[in-house]
Amino acid sequence: MSELAGKALLGTCGWSYDDWDGAFYPPGTSQKDRLRHYSERFRTVEIDSTFYGIPTMETVQGWYERTTDGFIFSAKFPRVITHENRLMNCGEIADKFVDVMSELGEKMGPLLLQLPPSMDVRWLGALKNFLEGLPDGFTYAVEVRHRSWLVDPFAKLLKRWNVALVLPDGGPLDRFWRVTSRVVYIRWLGQWNAFEHYDRLQREVDDDLDWWVPRVEHFLDRGGIVMGYVNNNYAGHSPAVVDILGERLGGES
Repeated sequence: MSELAGKALLGTCGWSYDDWDGAFYPPGTSQKDRLRHYSERFRTVEIDSTFYGIPTMETVQGWYERTTDGFIFSAKFPRVITHENRLMNCGEIADKFVDVMSELGEKMGPLLLQLPPSMDVRWLGALKNFLEGLPDGFTYAVEVRHRSWLVDPFAKLLKRWNVALVLPDGGPLDRFWRVTSRVVYIRWLGQWNAFEHYDRLQREVDDDLDWWVPRVEHFLDRGGIVMGYVNNNYAGHSPAVVDILGERLGGES
């Protein structure tokens, strides 16, 4: 991803939402065609479906074929690794996941390890062992959801392996800024089930972005890479927030 130095790639958490029909996608767009339309608007997307299981190689190849040149996917590690086995004895599963996702080739971005809120910093040793066993040559990010992780030993571990620390807006942790790699991975989350429908912007986000934008710009000025993803629960319609973010960052999206 070195060719992305100094750039912010902004997108949404997922792309297949019925509420976006007519609001983001042309009316009547088929599920199969949604990803193609999406990639013509935004340069990246975060895949949530991989959390529920490793996709087939054919599925991953289809994602590649239906997106424009230069598009980047991020994807969550399966929950069997993070939530069921809690990083223990998962080397074979992790290797298989990375191997399947590598079918994306140059379109493969960070792979996201999202830990459950019940895992606190006492699992630092398990995370250390897991990171040491991951295949080399790929970009990884870790999202923690317990405040006990926000200590120097954890940050030092991520820096050692050049792993991005996920920075959230919403969820169990307060907003914070800490850089552990050349990639900053930001997730604008909001609160779960905050809105009944996702077809329009339903709250103001300018105050939030007043906090984020200067920090992102500072990092980009120093050659960093920002991967930013907006959840529908953040403001009711994530594509609208991506557009606002892009404008605030001088057209980066």
